[in-house]
Amino acid sequence: MSLESRIQTIRAFNRDVTERLGVLEDRYLARDRPLSLDRLLWEIGTEGIEVRELRSRLGLDSGYTSRQLRALEQEGLVVVSPSEHDSRVRRATLTPSGLAELAVLDRLSDELVGTILAPLTERQRDELATATETVRRLFTASTVAIAAADPSSEPARRAVDAYRRTLDDRFDGGFRPDRAVPTADDALRPPSGLFLLATLKDSPVGCVAVTRVDDTSAEIRRLWVSSELRGLGIGRRLLAAAEEAAASLGAGVVRLDTNRTLTEAIGLYRAAGYDEAAPFNDQPYAHHWFVKSLPGGGAGAPPGRVGFLGLGIMGLPMARRLARSGVGLTVWSRTPKSDDELKAAGARTAANVPEVFAQCDTVIVMLRNADAVDQVLRDVPGGLAHLVAGRTIVNMGTLPPEYSKALADEVESAGGHYVEAPVSGSRRPAEDGKLVAMVAGRPDVVRRTVALLDPLCAQITTCGPVPSGIAMKLAANVFLIALVTGLAEAFHFADRHGLDRDLLRGVLDAGQMSSPISRVKTAKLVADDLDAQAAIADVQMNAELIVDAAAAVGAGVPLSELCRALYADAVSRGDGALDMVGVVRTIAGGQQDHCR
Repeated sequence: MSLESRIQTIRAFNRDVTERLGVLEDRYLARDRPLSLDRLLWEIGTEGIEVRELRSRLGLDSGYTSRQLRALEQEGLVVVSPSEHDSRVRRATLTPSGLAELAVLDRLSDELVGTILAPLTERQRDELATATETVRRLFTASTVAIAAADPSSEPARRAVDAYRRTLDDRFDGGFRPDRAVPTADDALRPPSGLFLLATLKDSPVGCVAVTRVDDTSAEIRRLWVSSELRGLGIGRRLLAAAEEAAASLGAGVVRLDTNRTLTEAIGLYRAAGYDEAAPFNDQPYAHHWFVKSLPGGGAGAPPGRVGFLGLGIMGLPMARRLARSGVGLTVWSRTPKSDDELKAAGARTAANVPEVFAQCDTVIVMLRNADAVDQVLRDVPGGLAHLVAGRTIVNMGTLPPEYSKALADEVESAGGHYVEAPVSGSRRPAEDGKLVAMVAGRPDVVRRTVALLDPLCAQITTCGPVPSGIAMKLAANVFLIALVTGLAEAFHFADRHGLDRDLLRGVLDAGQMSSPISRVKTAKLVADDLDAQAAIADVQMNAELIVDAAAAVGAGVPLSELCRALYADAVSRGDGALDMVGVVRTIAGGQQDHCR
């Protein structure tokens, strides 16, 4: 979805919500005041609130808040008076009439929500509740602001205290600040460093600090995110802001250390392109040390123009996202495609493969199998060695591990670089930028190319040397193929027992077995939607790769062997182009009408 499409979708959502909730009415919930005044009553609540906190919580200026409170005072619902603890601080409390009105508003608001839920099925009610919670969390994430702050300021001190309390809770044996390597406030002020504070409605919810080590490097410290906001990408934003701050201080390399108990932080650093390094300080609480080269910092500099080979079911939406992210993209496909969205985003279409390599420093390869890779990279004048010299190849397809390793050796022997980055996901995650990438290669090459994957992926995991990325992808596919095949068999079983498919979907989607992929696939099975997100022929190929790779190391994969035979039968039936849930037709004995 393009930026303009996202904007229009959210604007339409805003219109629908305000209309459905009656926000546009002068007499909200049939009372004698608009929603803005009722919202103040809810925020004041039964306990009262300081006026300055009320302003901060709702993002209102002083004059507007005073006028609104006066209107409520004139109705006899609110009293504004000096705080008993500090006469300089004003506090708003509800009168007995205000408390009674609050109870009425709560009842009427519950009834309004009840009218929204009443026409819906139980599953739709759960979907709506889940969707609203998602919207709340994302709205919260978009409200968080990150800005420089003085490390000695009161909000910064509160953030650092929270950071230390978190370490004390998480570390084995607790955390004692006096034992840690100290950081003076002056080291976190320009030109020596910077302290960044994340705030939500003026309250600190995260922080990170940067300090220069020498003329070329900086150290990142004190990365903390409130537990209430974890999972919203605030840590990634703080880390990116710290890297920008380090670059502004002239650093080409950043480094940091962390404790083994902070597994979320370790995952974040690895996903952000940090490589583990030898210990560079005497921090007693550190178990892991990481380094990363920054853009413009030599080996860590980002690649120039990027090529993309292969615009199939997965490749086309991936190329679209890259182009929309601002990457200078040149594309080529074995089956020529004219795509308006790629053109609108500025992507060039090359006439042939050598033209792609002539224009690009980094080339992403998203081809179906090893035969396709051979045809595309070797069947050119001068062969593979002529193409890849001085270039970085990022293979995002699923290839046999031994083939990928041999290809890496050949590319590097020719003076090029090779990175494995196979992805887990199908067409929809590719469209939404929610793929999971498993990256492998030389650390310095991975570091300077992994940023390319960010517009495509919800998670990027560095797995080690080639072919560990492919091996990790095949391990994930063992579970994926068995899961979706099991879903297809469950629906066939239900069909033969005369059960309603929609009811089965509701049971599966509501239970502990539910997952994003299972919910997508149950929906397709209910709708008899066999348009390919992941085609049966590709699943059969992956099952073959799994079985072959297992045999090479003596691993037992009995489920994968069964799936290989089942999907091979589906391909032989002529169903290879269908989505993998179409294997239900093969399970049902080849009679499509048996599936309903």
